[in-house]
Amino acid sequence: MSEPAIVDALCNLGFNLNDARAYHALLRHGASTGYEVGQRAAIPRSAVYTALRKLVEEGAARAVRGTPERFLATPPEQVLAKLKKRFEASVTNLRDAAARLDVAPDTPDAFTVRGYDRILEEAARIVHGAKRTLVLAGWPRELSRLTQELKAADARGVYAVLFSHAALPSDLVAVHFSYGMREADLEQFWQHRLVVVADDERCLLGATEQNESDSAVISEAKAIAEIAVSQVSLDITLLSLRHGADVAPVMARVLGERVGRLDALFAKQPKPSLGDKRGGDPTPTKRKGK
Repeated sequence: MSEPAIVDALCNLGFNLNDARAYHALLRHGASTGYEVGQRAAIPRSAVYTALRKLVEEGAARAVRGTPERFLATPPEQVLAKLKKRFEASVTNLRDAAARLDVAPDTPDAFTVRGYDRILEEAARIVHGAKRTLVLAGWPRELSRLTQELKAADARGVYAVLFSHAALPSDLVAVHFSYGMREADLEQFWQHRLVVVADDERCLLGATEQNESDSAVISEAKAIAEIAVSQVSLDITLLSLRHGADVAPVMARVLGERVGRLDALFAKQPKPSLGDKRGGDPTPTKRKGK
């Protein structure tokens, strides 16, 4: 039998299983004796009072004097406020302690993460850390998971551009480029992929199929970020050419000074190659006996 959602949530926040079960029983049934909590929450009699006392110490329950003594759950919103305050204090303490170490930890240029949720967590982290620009390409299913981070980035003045072959939700705060196709139709031909690039420096390239093989590369290498941005820029350019749209202002923001350097180089090119086959022996080889 699966645990109630509130028990799982409390365990994820650091409560042990008996504590979480005891809190759930108190919340559901109101003031109860230790014996009643043990029966309702399937906690051994030898452990139920330990769990209840711990809940009282943590501020998640209150003891009501009487014969017998009863226990009452603290309202969830108050428990959440206490947990949030403690978490924020712990984050501050960790930051201060790390600063006092005065040590710069080694950071790999690239590393791999596995699992759909972990990939989306890393994508959110990269968006959260963007200071100037964001370039994202993917499917609405994944990009929608970044809605709040994109809103926060926009509030910080970050210039964000999204590209997708599928129709993008209107609540994603960014400059949208999309072919407007149905996601279900596209899934017959392509797999879910996600590209996130922040400030032309940090990027994520991953498979997001919602299965156990999902993995992504997280990179701090500027060259990889530039390649990823160039690929997305190419997709946007091809879309604009199909529909006669001018995307030069967007490309100027996304590619920065690279646009000017490319224009200068192109102006010097004497003649492009456009699919013509070259190289090798121009004279056909005669077969023996002919």
